[in-house]
Amino acid sequence: MLGNVAFKEYKKSNDIHGTVLYPAVMVAPVQKSILSNIINNNEISSVFDAFHGSGTALYEAMEISPNMHLVGCDINPLANLITKVKLHGVNSNVFNDIEQLKKLINEPKQIFSLSFPYMEKWFREDILDTLSIVRSAIMQINDDQNRLFFWYMLCDVIRKHSNTRSSTYKLHIKEEVSILRIENNVINNFITSVETNVNKFMKKSDNFILYKGDILKIMTGIENRAFDISITSPPYGENATTVTYGQFSMLPLHIIPNPDLELEGWELDNYSIIDSCSLGGMNSEAFLNEYEQNLIKPYLNKISVSKHTKITRFFSDYFKFLKELCRVTDKYIVLTLGNRTVDRVQINLTDISRDFLESQKFRNINQIQREIPVKRMPKITSMVYNKPVASMNHEYIIIHSRN
Repeated sequence: MLGNVAFKEYKKSNDIHGTVLYPAVMVAPVQKSILSNIINNNEISSVFDAFHGSGTALYEAMEISPNMHLVGCDINPLANLITKVKLHGVNSNVFNDIEQLKKLINEPKQIFSLSFPYMEKWFREDILDTLSIVRSAIMQINDDQNRLFFWYMLCDVIRKHSNTRSSTYKLHIKEEVSILRIENNVINNFITSVETNVNKFMKKSDNFILYKGDILKIMTGIENRAFDISITSPPYGENATTVTYGQFSMLPLHIIPNPDLELEGWELDNYSIIDSCSLGGMNSEAFLNEYEQNLIKPYLNKISVSKHTKITRFFSDYFKFLKELCRVTDKYIVLTLGNRTVDRVQINLTDISRDFLESQKFRNINQIQREIPVKRMPKITSMVYNKPVASMNHEYIIIHSRN
């Protein structure tokens, strides 16, 4: 069905997906290749991404078919904003708004106060002052689409000038000497990013819906076989010990005003709450039926009992998600997966997912292994029992069709 999907030469910096940093994003040409193959050979009118993240799959579906009905969901309000900006683009008056923005920054007449927990820990005082000027200027832009685009472009500037280490998605404070070395280029970096990237946001979809919230709750309100294709990259384990999307997002979320975010009211309560409330997080139940228990039993038998609960908790949510995904999908399911390691035991999420989808009458028609050529995380992430543990260096794509 598909040829080579390595795309080792692909660089996000050349397209819209390189305009903002987000953890563990799908590789755009891989998703586009898969979607093109399916869409061009079938009658497809809708695409669903249950964990849309930074919107890679949805944007690529729009590129293939501009009138495609696109639906996405994510519990992270920053992911929601990023994807919305990619799909909605900017308005034609954006260049006038850029000039107004520059004037408001260079000649600030109104600066709105900025306050959030531990902000002095995560930012130097002079950088906070400069961010307040830029933030206040963006707040005075009236056009909603253009204002959201400016928040989008500010996200990387915020993280670059924060006191957190760039080597991890978690919030880890830099050493004092490194903090003192940070150059305050907030304004120049921001304006340059806006002017350099604005032309990448001229495409737009008028046919998309983004849900912000818990996917397990949202999917119960979606009718049977609502989507022709479901394409997503679900979490490989609970966020706290895999990819901390929530922690990564917290600094921009505290700086972007609440009215420009999709919030349910709990997301800013603490710095780890989004990860705790995500799939398989601390609030999830640990219940599996006999069939589900048998799928993960070979791995649990090799893993210390103290870690069984968190694994069971994740798979309890994960199997609920897969079952609902099969219910709402009419034709094709495409999953990009990684096989995480616990206690030096690799849990084969790919095989588990494939077997579960088969049990739900979705036949596997292709499976692809792809090496991850560039990773933010190091090859060796930790030590367990005094032995090194390798991070994830391959991803797997499984494609299923309804029987």
